[in-house]
Amino acid sequence: MLNIFSWKKINLIENQVGLLLLIILVFVGSYLSPYFLTVYNLYSILWAVSVLGIVCLGQAVLLITANFDMSVSMVVPFTGIVTVWAQIANYGLWTSIMIGLFVATLIGLLNGFIVVFTKANAFLITFGMQTLVYAVALIFTQARTWYVTIPEFHELGRGQLFGRVHYSVIIFLGMAILLEIILRYTRTGRYLFVLGANEDAGRRLGLSMIKLKILVFGFCGFMAGLAGLIMTSRLGQTRAGGAVGMDFDSVIAVVLGGTSLFGGTGGALRTIIGVLILGILSNVMVLGGIPIAAQWIGKGLVFILVAGANEHIRKLILDKYKKS
Repeated sequence: MLNIFSWKKINLIENQVGLLLLIILVFVGSYLSPYFLTVYNLYSILWAVSVLGIVCLGQAVLLITANFDMSVSMVVPFTGIVTVWAQIANYGLWTSIMIGLFVATLIGLLNGFIVVFTKANAFLITFGMQTLVYAVALIFTQARTWYVTIPEFHELGRGQLFGRVHYSVIIFLGMAILLEIILRYTRTGRYLFVLGANEDAGRRLGLSMIKLKILVFGFCGFMAGLAGLIMTSRLGQTRAGGAVGMDFDSVIAVVLGGTSLFGGTGGALRTIIGVLILGILSNVMVLGGIPIAAQWIGKGLVFILVAGANEHIRKLILDKYKKS
């Protein structure tokens, strides 16, 4: 039987695997290039991953409830498509933004509704929704690239507060802090952990698990939509399939940050760590002159390593619980 000190050590390792990996990558990056630890380079990494980070925050809340949303990679560009369509149709700046966010949130709520009332696997349902949204986007745009028509819209993705910090970075970090407060210090946050850890127990406590699950999917859709607005604003254009791979990247980053694939544990601030790991990993491989294909291999190997380590630690904890 593990003693109390070993038990605490296991919990510490489970929560800090991502942080340790982040520190290792920082050391590697600083070794490869003297420019890696410059403020400009580190901020550039944060700015580059801020769009993915916003998606990851929505995905993190879902993973805490033991669910996935694989449709985010298509909801992100589709939000941009809907928003640009509204601009072309002569809707105003804020009206077009609201329309885009509404459609993204609606897709998320639809995902939740289908998952709840069919009791099907969330991964499969949202993967099917991904294909459906992509098909609609292709038909809607006739497989063409659409361009932003309202110049002020660019400010969301390119603008900077006081000419120093991009709005996308502020939104990413601000939402992370707000979500962390909600998860840790509010009744709704505690309910989310209950939903992920033991849904049946939540029902016995009288919690509305159905309503909560649907709303969480809607929130994930909203966050994907917000990321889509920023990405479209930053690029000045959008097209179907413009965020391919963001579904898996978001899950990888959240897990690297220490949120469990099995629900019941996780957080928003630790998700920042996971997002930074992916950003720094890409930056380090670029500095090392590693080809794109090899970069994908490296990303996959890191995910397998961390996911395997977390699962091993989880089994140790479960064994400890059963023996005690």
